[in-house]
Amino acid sequence: MEINKILDNLESIGLSRKEGEVFLELVKNSNSNGSQIAKSLGYPRTTVYQNLDLLEKKGFIKSYMDKEITYYETIDLDEFLTEQKKRVSDAVTVLKTELKKIDTSGTQKQFYNLNSLENIEKRIKQMLLKAESYVYMNTNMDLNIFKKEFNRLKKRGVRVILFQFHKLKYEKVDIYKASLLEEYGIEVYIRDAFNYKSNDKEQRIIIEVDEKVALIASNYEGKYNGTYSENKLLATIVKEHILNDINLSKIEEKYGKDLVEEIAFR
Repeated sequence: MEINKILDNLESIGLSRKEGEVFLELVKNSNSNGSQIAKSLGYPRTTVYQNLDLLEKKGFIKSYMDKEITYYETIDLDEFLTEQKKRVSDAVTVLKTELKKIDTSGTQKQFYNLNSLENIEKRIKQMLLKAESYVYMNTNMDLNIFKKEFNRLKKRGVRVILFQFHKLKYEKVDIYKASLLEEYGIEVYIRDAFNYKSNDKEQRIIIEVDEKVALIASNYEGKYNGTYSENKLLATIVKEHILNDINLSKIEEKYGKDLVEEIAFR
């Protein structure tokens, strides 16, 4: 008999460890009084009587008097286990129904500050794993950091769209796009405008998932800082920002950079 396994499962249905030990002692030695149980378990009688009282109130045991001494016994074990199964099943059914009725439309979603690269990367991984439909990203970070998460998204058919201000000097764009699409299933859009202003040491990431969550972070001025939010308005704005950059890159590709700059800075 695996005592610890039994005690663990008794805890899972609402008993404390000591309540479980007292209950199990009664299963082994029914019709015992408090003093007998205390002697067998090695606990003070006050502790045992407190737990016997709790067990009786919860309906796990019952008591009776004989010659002015109170004795205890468990209820029928088959009845007990059937009742516990029904109680848990009924509770789960009620919770599934009632929790969905709670109005969360007015709940103010919080903004969380992230003050290290480790925390930023950890939060991004969590966001990626929870994605259901799509992910929009704008970053120059090393994407191999999230290799495990991207592979899972690819298997699940989640669409990942990446926009970058890309430095063309270190590799051919077409090869770069094809490699990310093949390895991770990532759709890549690149705009090389303003690359002369970029700095290799500065990293940044903007990411939005399913119009539900967003994260903005960078190591501007040397220290990594970021903000994560479940605010849907911010998530929508981040998505639109990335989409606008993608659309500009398409316009530049079709009509030329000069035309875009002429319109933007007129």
